[in-house]
Amino acid sequence: PETYITQFFGTEAGYEFSVARHHLSTWDPENPGKVIMTDVTRELQPKAVADALEEHREAIFAANAKDMENAKADGIAAPVLKRLKFDEGKLADVCAGLRALAKMDDPIGYEQLRTELADGLVLSRVACPIGVVGVIFEARPDALVQIAGLCLKSGNSVLLKGGREAMHSNQALFDVMKQ
Repeated sequence: PETYITQFFGTEAGYEFSVARHHLSTWDPENPGKVIMTDVTRELQPKAVADALEEHREAIFAANAKDMENAKADGIAAPVLKRLKFDEGKLADVCAGLRALAKMDDPIGYEQLRTELADGLVLSRVACPIGVVGVIFEARPDALVQIAGLCLKSGNSVLLKGGREAMHSNQALFDVMKQ
């Protein structure tokens, strides 16, 4: 099944994300508390991503080694290098986080507030996807996985902009998540 985690460049990114967002989840007017998933299941997708990350760990670690080497050559500060490093510990943390996310209740369709304003007139607030979430983050490859996982679970599309220091790591993680 197509997951619609997509990498976009250029001025058409907003339009493309709107299209991807439509495919990720569609609101059903016949059943307003229910969001229909097309091509993905929000409950299973974070676990599938965790499994794929573990399966492709060597490629991810090799990409991160390139980033670490380039960052050291560029004289990047030690605190940034620490955030940039994506090792077994960080992989285990993001995979555990994704699996915990998969077990969480569906956040969409939850009635957060209900007030009867008048006889037969009810005001309610129901949780729904935002649509497209844009996040800029620096040299933190683990942030890509965490943010994308949250957006998958919540039915949102995401536009991610990572730091150039983590270019190879982010590309490797993106490629694995896209599968």
